[in-house]
Amino acid sequence: MKVRRVLGGSKAAVCAGNIGDRMGVIFRDEYDDQQESLMKSIAIGNTWQYRIFKIKALMYGAVASVAAGMTAFGVDYAVYKLTDSPNLIAWLLG
Repeated sequence: MKVRRVLGGSKAAVCAGNIGDRMGVIFRDEYDDQQESLMKSIAIGNTWQYRIFKIKALMYGAVASVAAGMTAFGVDYAVYKLTDSPNLIAWLLG
């Protein structure tokens, strides 16, 4: 039984598992060109997504670091004003 593909080419009788690889094909055809262009466009899209993700992660990390520093400063100042300890670490240890 001969199975026709979307582009009209016949599917090889022997396939590598269920992934649909055509074995024994030496020359490139339209299907290979379409696959290559699709993979290039996917790779370009992923590259931009990774860059945007890295920038967002860097920004969120910077904001979180500043917020953590301000919180530590606020707690340290509150300990200084409300207790007899000179700073937060002395209050925790002593």
